[in-house]
Amino acid sequence: MSSLSPCFSVGSLVRCKTCFGDNIKGEVLAFDLGIKMLILKCPASKGFGDQQRIFNRTIVNLSLCRDIEIVQEMISKEIMLPPDPLNLHWIQERLSRAIAIRAAICRSYHPKATPLAQALFRKMVQHFGDGRVNWIERRDSVSIQVMRQVVIGAPYRVENIFCTISPIPQLLLGIRQIVQSLNHHHKK
Repeated sequence: MSSLSPCFSVGSLVRCKTCFGDNIKGEVLAFDLGIKMLILKCPASKGFGDQQRIFNRTIVNLSLCRDIEIVQEMISKEIMLPPDPLNLHWIQERLSRAIAIRAAICRSYHPKATPLAQALFRKMVQHFGDGRVNWIERRDSVSIQVMRQVVIGAPYRVENIFCTISPIPQLLLGIRQIVQSLNHHHKK
């Protein structure tokens, strides 16, 4: 790409080839030459019917583009409607949820845990919260500890659940139901 970035008008159809080899084609929603960012409205799928009305918004860093081509320039400004304003609160919430999910996935990994144990760990975190579920390592196996009161040992079935303090019926019942449903799901 040349040092002078082309200016884009909102509504124009643009094709960008990134330095990673990706080809991105879409309608320009926003453009900022100062930070070299382009927001495109790209089709979500190549399906037919209702799927043709679904679009993704893609942010393109123009400094990482090899080639930019304006396929169709939007000339008439009377036809063009202003783009919808970005809901920054919604974007921040979505980012926070994505970070929390990825953090839970990273915490669910343990080198001695089976895929079923890792899935059960994630399910427990989803149900009880991130800080209330931990791994306990004992020799060659690992167990899942929930709220420092209930431990689920390998092979992570209902019969492998035990309480570390006096049993709490509701907590124990809830954990048993989660373990049963996950074991039933993994048997299919």
